[in-house]
Amino acid sequence: MLEDGSVQDVVLVTQLPSDSWFEGFALRPNGKILTSRLDEPELYTFNAEDPEATPQLLHSFEEHANGLINLCPLPGTHDEYLVLSAVVDLVNITFEDFIVWRVSLSPDDSSPPKVVKVTDVKDTGFCIGIVAISDRVFLLPDSFKNCIWRLDIQTGQISLLVADDTMKAPPGEGNWFGLNRVRITDGFLWFTNTSAGMLCRIPIERLQDDPSVAIQTTGPVEIVTDDIPHCDGLALSRDQTSVYTCSYMDGHIWKVSIDPSTGKGTTSVVMRNLASPTAVELDYVNDKPKLFIVCCGEIEMGWFVQDDQNPWSEVANINSAVTVTVVTVEETVEDA
Repeated sequence: MLEDGSVQDVVLVTQLPSDSWFEGFALRPNGKILTSRLDEPELYTFNAEDPEATPQLLHSFEEHANGLINLCPLPGTHDEYLVLSAVVDLVNITFEDFIVWRVSLSPDDSSPPKVVKVTDVKDTGFCIGIVAISDRVFLLPDSFKNCIWRLDIQTGQISLLVADDTMKAPPGEGNWFGLNRVRITDGFLWFTNTSAGMLCRIPIERLQDDPSVAIQTTGPVEIVTDDIPHCDGLALSRDQTSVYTCSYMDGHIWKVSIDPSTGKGTTSVVMRNLASPTAVELDYVNDKPKLFIVCCGEIEMGWFVQDDQNPWSEVANINSAVTVTVVTVEETVEDA
């Protein structure tokens, strides 16, 4: 399972409801994890340090949607998030009626979340995520229109940040999704193209004097690597020399080691035999990196047919009643 010796430990954190697909993932101030379900409009939380704790259903958006696309923390707040909901059909691969919600949680989850509608998201294709730039401006990567939208939640206005051919899904059967995950660091916007198997970045600058715009690109797209087929999830180390993504088809985790002088990446597999991993999140605990991985259950999707080779069979005996897991990986990240 270990390819380069960098993974020190793997721990089963919790098991989420069976036959489900989880995408959104955020680390909360109280140490818990908040996660959203794609195949149902449900938000869950759980304690990552207590494997015996039962995941808690916090809220269902069933009156307005049948799935949650993703979520992100709301900057400048304590335990508040934006959640992107939609009407989804995972078999026919359609996504419609996107809505952004503001969700405020209580520290101990003893009271129900406060949920407020922010805005409808119209005239887009498939907004596959939501990423904070400021407490006002958020990015919506659009996997069907091959672009990244800028959303001003104060006005509800949507404008185009960037569109590029590297965001398109290549021709071919089964290539449903192009642009997928987006992350922001100082100086760059990073994104993956799932069907093309690419990790890319774009030089950016933040516009402190123009809060309704907040961000603009300053150069062309740079291809970091193009050998990560069916990639999903995206996490970066603090120094931006290590990028982690996963293959939901093959069940492994990639580490892309980036040369700071060239911006080019070298890809290696650091873990195998996971059950359809779909999301990764990197956190630092006492300056030690910990990689959280969300693994999908057995569920029917139009773009992914599970078969006897699916890595789920190797871990199904953990608990026959559930098929979604979250694990943590402690990884040694070398300084640049």
